[in-house]
Amino acid sequence: MNRSRTYGLLFLALLLAAWPSAAEACAVCFGAPDSPMTKGMQWGIASLIFILIPVLGGVGGFFLFLARRGRAFAHLEDPELFKE
Repeated sequence: MNRSRTYGLLFLALLLAAWPSAAEACAVCFGAPDSPMTKGMQWGIASLIFILIPVLGGVGGFFLFLARRGRAFAHLEDPELFKE
């Protein structure tokens, strides 16, 4: 890292330390439970979970289907088929 970039980052850190109101957290990060932003974030997380779990369940179910089907048809394999 070059010297001017280091000094720039140091200046930015000192500026934020001198002006602490710029670094205050928003209502979501601060933890106001009745804020509309917090409620929106909670609904966003819930909707992502409600979509993610069925999709991952479908992928897992597909691999279980393949494993069971492979086990059911394992007796039909011809060991001579893949010999050189």
